[in-house]
Amino acid sequence: MPFTLNRLITMEDASFPYRLGTDCIDDIVARLAAHDASSYMVLSDTAVAELYGHDLAARIGKEAGPAHLLTHEVGERHKGLTTVGALADQALEKGADRRTVIVALGGGVTGNIAGLLASLLFRGVRFVHVPTSLVAQMDSVLSLKQAVNARLGKNLIGTFHQPVEVLADTAMLRTLPPREIRSGMGEVIKNAVAIRPTMIDRLGSMLNPQARYDDDTLRWIIAESLAAKADVTVDDRHERRSGLVLEYGHTTGHAIEHASGGQVAHGAGVALGMVVAAEVSRRLGHADAELVALHRDLVAAGGVEPVMPSYVDPVLVKHLLAYDNKRGYLDNRPGHTPMVLLEAPGRVLHTESPPTGPLPLVPVPLALLEEVVDETTRQGMHLAA
Repeated sequence: MPFTLNRLITMEDASFPYRLGTDCIDDIVARLAAHDASSYMVLSDTAVAELYGHDLAARIGKEAGPAHLLTHEVGERHKGLTTVGALADQALEKGADRRTVIVALGGGVTGNIAGLLASLLFRGVRFVHVPTSLVAQMDSVLSLKQAVNARLGKNLIGTFHQPVEVLADTAMLRTLPPREIRSGMGEVIKNAVAIRPTMIDRLGSMLNPQARYDDDTLRWIIAESLAAKADVTVDDRHERRSGLVLEYGHTTGHAIEHASGGQVAHGAGVALGMVVAAEVSRRLGHADAELVALHRDLVAAGGVEPVMPSYVDPVLVKHLLAYDNKRGYLDNRPGHTPMVLLEAPGRVLHTESPPTGPLPLVPVPLALLEEVVDETTRQGMHLAA
């Protein structure tokens, strides 16, 4: 089946095509062959390798040219420089050169690892995203940011590198466990409440805790998410101005995800981080209780309990909050951290930051943020009891 959505993703002077279809593996292979690479390094985690990696590498080898499957261990804890270095050695041993194309086959973890590898190998080789998770298809591949984790936080070591294109197939989402679909919905909810509130009513009627969605629904969700991200990145390729709104929910979300050792999926962490952010905004007098209730309702409808999971250490979460990757955008105020906050759906708060101008960030007292995290933890403990 041919691609049913073809969209040019534009970020200032950077652009790349995004192609989406269902059961379109033949088209994916044909597009990869069109890049006329000296070799193709298909990079995936070991689980995706068994599902799709061996087959895709074989198809590429038959239709396009030499193809090799490179794998890394599953999980967020393997998203680091050690993994990138090991994969670089594998690629070079298999003959990678400046005309090699890296094929990122997997979710957000694999996409970031592959993107950083492609940016470093020979100081930059081409790479193509073939995303296999919902988070990747509608969020993480729509960026030039390629980064891996450090001990003290997520995505603290990285660079910018542009993919050649994105080739997505909703059929690959059928093998995802419900946990990963719910994770994707966390990012969808973020797009709706922070950027594209026209999505909220329809999205609210579609969300279900069982994480069951047909291909038509998924294509709509992905198309709307593409539009939302385009709204804030078209004039901000590095996501350092208007694009910072995409970090909504990520301050606490990243801390929860990192503290859980990957037990909390990225989008679920973002979902919880948005609930925390809404409550912080209310306590600062920017938002009302209705906004908090909207967040909690949407997150719960998407299948994520809007409380801190009992197995996540809140002390570690609060420690990691001080190492958020948005530090430095605003003047450093002791005891504060910058956060994306809303006053209403689609209405983001801004702070003047010369010479950049207004940024969609607000300095938040860490003590207040920690209070809200503690309250969310108590709610989780009560629920568990």
